Amino acid sequence: MNYSRLKIWSVVTFTIVVIGLVIRSIWQIVLIPTPGTMLIFIPLILALLGMDALFAYLAVNPRKLRGLPFVTGVTVALTAGLLAGVTHFVRFIISPEAEHVLSKVIGICIVLASTSAYLMVLWLIWSFRRTARG
Repeated sequence: MNYSRLKIWSVVTFTIVVIGLVIRSIWQIVLIPTPGTMLIFIPLILALLGMDALFAYLAVNPRKLRGLPFVTGVTVALTAGLLAGVTHFVRFIISPEAEHVLSKVIGICIVLASTSAYLMVLWLIWSFRRTARG
C-alpha cells in the first residue's frame, strides 16, 4: 500500500504546528528584545526547525533511522531544546512569578525530568549506533 499521501499530510500538519510555534517565539523576541529572551528563544527556534526537518526526513525516508545524519540531527535538536528549557528555568526561578514554593518545585521537577530524559535518549541513541557499527 502506498502511504505517500499520509506522509505528506503528516509532514504538512507537523510543519503548520512548528510554524505557529516559531512565529510565537519570534514574536516573543520582538516584544522583549533582551539577551535573556534571545538566549531562550533562539535555541528553541533552532530545535523546532530541526525537529521539523527530522520529522519530514523520516516521513519521506524512514530507512535512514540509524544513519549518522539522523543521529546527529536528533542530538543537536535535543541539545538546543534542553538548553532553551534550562535557560528558561534559571530565568524563571529568580523572577517574581516564581514566588510560590510550588512553582519552584514544579520547575525543578521539570528540569530534572528533562535532563534525565535527555541523557537517557543520548545513551540509547549512541549505544544503538555503537551496536550497529560493532
